[in-house]
Amino acid sequence: MVWGLVLLALWVWPSTQAGHQDKEMTFDLFSISNINRKTIGAKQFRGPEPGVPAYRFVRFDYIPPVSAEDLGRITKLMRQKDGFFLTAQLKQDGKSRGTLLALEGPGLSQRQFEIVSNGPADTLDLTYWVDGTRHVVSLEDVGLADSQWKNVTVQVAGETYSLHVGCDLIDSFTLDEPFYEHLQAEKSRMYVAKGAARDSHFRVRPVGRQPLGGRRELCWELTRERSW
Repeated sequence: MVWGLVLLALWVWPSTQAGHQDKEMTFDLFSISNINRKTIGAKQFRGPEPGVPAYRFVRFDYIPPVSAEDLGRITKLMRQKDGFFLTAQLKQDGKSRGTLLALEGPGLSQRQFEIVSNGPADTLDLTYWVDGTRHVVSLEDVGLADSQWKNVTVQVAGETYSLHVGCDLIDSFTLDEPFYEHLQAEKSRMYVAKGAARDSHFRVRPVGRQPLGGRRELCWELTRERSW
């Protein structure tokens, strides 16, 4: 499975202002998760863009969550601004399935929402929980898993869940309810890449590397953006 991310960022603002980035409402998820070359379980290498480092994640239990302070700001802004945008430049093969972003808690086994790219089904799945009820919304025929680099924007705004690749709207769906209004930051943890179960972590086959010990080596590749 091949995954790469040149940029992974969360924007929180009204959709009518999406063309005007506000640094107070824009979050570099790598930075606020303190993911860097010293992160245990993450291996840094040169990414597809010069000067932009990439990371392979081989130990998902060591992936740090978004800082508690930033998580509190994010959930508050999501409620105030009616949603969020998640942007990434990614590369995925057709056999891969993995979590882009997830919010766990407040209990140890609880989840509040997760966004999963499902290569075999060719869908981008949003799963969220409200009052203990699980809701799943799938955008279909998204074409993300063709081993080509894609500029992706995932939008959850108002009652709409949608995906843009480049400037093209791929698919959209109306949510049953705005789940972001119910998100809790206290005792919760937001992660990139880390899924609810082993088979939903982002795991990739490194390009140009040999299997170790006769077995396929699995990990996840992503890169930090240069700057805003």
